[in-house]
Amino acid sequence: MEEEKKIKFPTTGTYDFPNLILGGEGKYVDKTDLLYQLASPKADAQLFISRPRRFGKSLMLSTLQAMFEGRRELFKGFALDSLPWEGWETPYPVYNFTMASAVGETYELFIERLAKLVKELCAQADVPYDGTGPVSGQFEDFLKAAIKKSPTGQIVVLIDEYDEPVAKFLDDFETLKKVRSVLHDFYEKLKINSGGIRFLLMTGVTKLTKLSIFSGLNHLTDVSMSPDYATLLGYTPDELDGPLRENVEVFAAKNKMDFVAAKKALLSWYDGYRFSPDSEKKVCNPVSLGNALKTGDLANYWEATGRSTMIVNRIKAADEIPADLNGMAVDPLDLDVCDAETMPIAALLYQGGYLTIKRVRPSGRLDLGIPNEEIASSLTKGYVSSLLRNGMADWGDELADAQDDLIEKGVETLLRKNLKAAFAAVPHEWNIESEKEAKRYFLLFMKLIGADISGERQSARGRADAILKDKSGVYVFEFKYGKTPREALDQARGKDYAGPWLDGDPPVFYVGVNYDPSKRGIDDPLTEPA
Repeated sequence: MEEEKKIKFPTTGTYDFPNLILGGEGKYVDKTDLLYQLASPKADAQLFISRPRRFGKSLMLSTLQAMFEGRRELFKGFALDSLPWEGWETPYPVYNFTMASAVGETYELFIERLAKLVKELCAQADVPYDGTGPVSGQFEDFLKAAIKKSPTGQIVVLIDEYDEPVAKFLDDFETLKKVRSVLHDFYEKLKINSGGIRFLLMTGVTKLTKLSIFSGLNHLTDVSMSPDYATLLGYTPDELDGPLRENVEVFAAKNKMDFVAAKKALLSWYDGYRFSPDSEKKVCNPVSLGNALKTGDLANYWEATGRSTMIVNRIKAADEIPADLNGMAVDPLDLDVCDAETMPIAALLYQGGYLTIKRVRPSGRLDLGIPNEEIASSLTKGYVSSLLRNGMADWGDELADAQDDLIEKGVETLLRKNLKAAFAAVPHEWNIESEKEAKRYFLLFMKLIGADISGERQSARGRADAILKDKSGVYVFEFKYGKTPREALDQARGKDYAGPWLDGDPPVFYVGVNYDPSKRGIDDPLTEPA
């Protein structure tokens, strides 16, 4: 019997480029042409890029390390091998480290671990470690000694997870201030010694521009939204047709699909991330897609592997739910300017990978939305569970029931049964004190069960609170607080909120919803044809 062909799968857990290549088990999707462009002597030499967790940042840094160390044997068959890369002739000493190793539960432990990191760097460079004075001074001593010892008079510095040390202290601002002051002084030494650094790349999930960390790093060029590197991290649909085609075919065979159907299903679950307003190119989450190809199962791999401590802790501190996860309109600067104390929810969810750029408006503002089915699932298990804490068990059950009922029984059952149950399950400690707050939970619940709903839609005479589209019709919602469903419905009808949809084929309905604060729940919604 002919031996079954062994298929290499894209990496799901190997972040060391030499081991990936030499081990021969995993498949590396060639990004070395983009890395060459990124690290070329003609390019900026001091860079920053942010991406959500599990998007291949660590593997990218490991690949860059091998490039600068001149390990050409690892790049046979890849684009870089045929390019005039300087590392083939002039290797550089490379110092590649993660700031996650400096994370500590207390300020003192943070300082201890940061000093240990510097000691390890000194050992790697074979330079003396003094161990006295501020840790930022110890780091500068290392940089100066390593640069002086380098045959080229320059070194390469690659830093992963630069923002991790602050994540532990988002609910302890006094400690956070001390930690960020230390990190400011620590990172500032990179700027002071930039003449001896051939290439510096820092990565992380968030860009904490207002955190004084970055005031010490204002020489960095941020390429996070550059169209040139929109596909640097993650797999494109074209790569599913190319280097990953064999893997998609194996997935298709296991699931009794043809190639086109399998690709469509995989993209629906894991694609949709757009990282540049100036490029419409989108990418799949590489780790989640790799897991799906390897196991043959469409599943939520993100929640087990992709959550950022920074994001989750900030959500807990914010205690805020956006009104419409699929309808946020933001200025690009809103996604760029963040600070640890008041990080906007839009930036938080975008940088964390829960939202992505869906559309660029003519004005330049960005519409954000949920990228794919995996993240829609994770919003329930990750984002919302972090926010709701003890109330999640009840709400999680209601979400699952509502998803089934919406599909099997339709909107009327959802309104009569599930919506009322959802508000009945709201934890007692939540204080729904206004129409705006009640509507926020309503919209969030509807979004999380997969309803095609959008908030605050304009008509000629005003704004409908929400529009839900379903196979049974278009539902125009008006929400009230402490009044009646009839008053809500009459307002919607009187102001002709349904006008923009009346000329279409599907039937159109008005829905009046009222939250009764005395009962801490909603009255029976009222539905009538428009």
